[in-house]
Amino acid sequence: MTSTRALAFALIFGLLTGCGSKSGPGNAGAAQTPVLDEVAGLLRAAGASGRAPARLADLTKFESGYPTGYQAVKSGEIVVVYGAKMAGEGDAESAAADVIAYEKKTPTDGGFVLLQNGKVKQMSAAEFNAAPKAK
Repeated sequence: MTSTRALAFALIFGLLTGCGSKSGPGNAGAAQTPVLDEVAGLLRAAGASGRAPARLADLTKFESGYPTGYQAVKSGEIVVVYGAKMAGEGDAESAAADVIAYEKKTPTDGGFVLLQNGKVKQMSAAEFNAAPKAK
């Protein structure tokens, strides 16, 4: 009976913690994907008026709807390319795949980036430095 309990515990633990890794060895950056997804929403909301956000102050009124993304940008954990617009929900397929936001460490160590089309992608430092940035 003890082995049955151990097996049940292992199965439940596996289901709760998940299996595999989407972000590579150590799964260190997995938490950035939801943060960058929220930053995408923040940038879309700020650009809905027709003007791209030019500075952090332009994002402040959307903080309550995207608190995690806003705090990541405010703290400098996520760097935004200001002056560029995110694609809207319906425009994502035809939008540019230029970098519009990224983890602070990405230029030197690689990391996750947010593209203008709303996709989150992991890049090495070399890939990031060669990638087009949003305009």
